[in-house]
Amino acid sequence: RRVPDGFVSAHANQARITTFPRDDPDSCLFSDDVVDLAVEAGLYNRTEDGDDDSDFSFSDVYDPVTFLGARSCDARVWSVFGAISDDPDFAAKYADYAAGRNQTNRMPLWVKPRSTLDLTDVMDVMAGHYEGTALGFNDDVGAGPHGAPYRPRPLEWKGPDKRTYVNERAVATQQTGWNFVGQVRTGMPAPLSALLWFGVDDSSTSPRFPVYGSGRRVSAAYGGLGTQDGVRAPVLEFDLTKAFWVQNMVSNFAYARWDEVYPVVRDRIDTLTKHFQEEVADMDRLALTLLNGPGGIDDAVEYVSERGVTLGDRLHSQWMEFYGELFARFRDGYDIVPKEDNVECGCDVRSPGFGDDWKGRIVKETGERYRVIGDGGGGDHSGDDDDGPNWDSTLAEGSDYLDAWENHDVISLPNKLDLAALK
Repeated sequence: RRVPDGFVSAHANQARITTFPRDDPDSCLFSDDVVDLAVEAGLYNRTEDGDDDSDFSFSDVYDPVTFLGARSCDARVWSVFGAISDDPDFAAKYADYAAGRNQTNRMPLWVKPRSTLDLTDVMDVMAGHYEGTALGFNDDVGAGPHGAPYRPRPLEWKGPDKRTYVNERAVATQQTGWNFVGQVRTGMPAPLSALLWFGVDDSSTSPRFPVYGSGRRVSAAYGGLGTQDGVRAPVLEFDLTKAFWVQNMVSNFAYARWDEVYPVVRDRIDTLTKHFQEEVADMDRLALTLLNGPGGIDDAVEYVSERGVTLGDRLHSQWMEFYGELFARFRDGYDIVPKEDNVECGCDVRSPGFGDDWKGRIVKETGERYRVIGDGGGGDHSGDDDDGPNWDSTLAEGSDYLDAWENHDVISLPNKLDLAALK
């Protein structure tokens, strides 16, 4: 089906075309035997009183919607359409279908967006995890203490009641090899009109850089042979020279403390995207000059090829450095940020701890197990005590303290140390 001008369509591993026009080649193309093949395969029975096959539904015959077809596939389309449609009630109208509860409430093939979509709009919907919708899953127990919109595979699993349950499959997911946004600029000459904004790994955590469609080379960080070349993919060979591994390092680091780390990752991606868009404008100007010069298309293509390699190399290096920044800042459960007036480290060490909802869940599930008796006594292992250890005990037997220290027990020492007793 041809998508009408001014509309947007989306697909996610589930056939969506049902019935279709047979006499309008400008809007619909199909194989001449699309119905005959279904009849031969026993998938479709022609009506006895006619042979126009007007009731033939491509999706219902070749790829019937199931619970998982709606919930794990078409729900992603619902997520995209709900975010951009000019119908403010779109998400509510089709929520039961996206949830797999009403498989007859099929969505339209396309929607009219409430405003013209630009590059960043498309990138944003590709980063979605059903946030703020009926299928949002970053606030239940499966999300963990940091609200991660990720679940382990498989998508289906058996509960203790022997019934089958499902993990959500959002637009952005961890099991992603590569992702891209294709951009066609109709106002540019053909050799410069197409841009591939390419990234590897999760589409919500991976930065994309622009590659011209006419480019003849790619950055070594993004290149290599794989199964499409008859070569076994090196999925168990860790390689810091490859963007796939470095971007996975950032992604997996973010998954563990999503609510704290992901906003930092998202901000960095947005900043890089803006810079790349500015660079594309500069590259377009020079490439056009070369295209219209004596070297013509060869010079222009050579230039954009070399620039594509340079941008890929640079992004790979920047993302490796970014991983180091994240690791240094968020290591050991802390959030360590610069503070120039701190003479010890030039930093402010924060301990975010659990959110209130997760604290409540812990208390509900464990009862008195972790409750502090009395005032607790503070001490050097208390997150609320910045004054150091409690030295208010008296020394009775020095050997007891040494034994405790060797066994890594928590101990208190007196205000005045009897060094002889500690020998």
